[in-house]
Amino acid sequence: MSFFEDLKNNRDKQIMAISIVFFVLAFPIYFGLAAAGADGSAGLNEVNMYEVTGELSFIELAAGDEFIADGETLTINDLSTDSIDDAEDLNIVGVILTMSYTEDEQTTSNIPGSCAAVGGNPADDTITGMTMHGEYNEAASGSNNGDSGGHNVESFWINTSIVDEVVIMSKAEIISMVDADGAGLGAYSAEITVDAEAGGAGPGCSRSDAGEDVVYKIELVVFDYDIRPFFDLEEL
Repeated sequence: MSFFEDLKNNRDKQIMAISIVFFVLAFPIYFGLAAAGADGSAGLNEVNMYEVTGELSFIELAAGDEFIADGETLTINDLSTDSIDDAEDLNIVGVILTMSYTEDEQTTSNIPGSCAAVGGNPADDTITGMTMHGEYNEAASGSNNGDSGGHNVESFWINTSIVDEVVIMSKAEIISMVDADGAGLGAYSAEITVDAEAGGAGPGCSRSDAGEDVVYKIELVVFDYDIRPFFDLEEL
């Protein structure tokens, strides 16, 4: 006997099938109505359990590849959200300066072949990046470890600790933490400074390090957040 023939003649299975269909249809409707009801009746200032999620996107402000001499600073300015269409409609929550760099140390031999035999090793160079936007300034240093390297400077003006978390607070409080409210609009600038060090060398060989070749990119961070009432299924 097939399943459908058995279903026609077995009252218990009929009840079970109807129950399954009911719950499959009813649960999404229930949670949709419950979420709308909780969000609507609570208001912005009512404390409830919320799940905070969202998506990040990035807008490039500037990029380049520059040789920066030892002790010198590359300044990148004249950057502004005025160059971005409808920037006032975006929730700009931060800026990231991404850098990568390679060793540029040179060896000079006074005795033919001496550098190949006892040339020593290159020294670590320090590269410091800084982003500036109004009162939000951030700096971080990295090293090429005698070869190549890279690091980021990240500056945020929202509370990122509640993102992808379930929190108990009012919706108004959450919005104040994840909505930049225009704080990301305006002028931006950045600086990259190189402190190069020449490594040790053996007899008849000398080392010099004039600077560092730095590839950089400056991006604005846009956060499209979503705040939804949270329901714990285990408590239902």
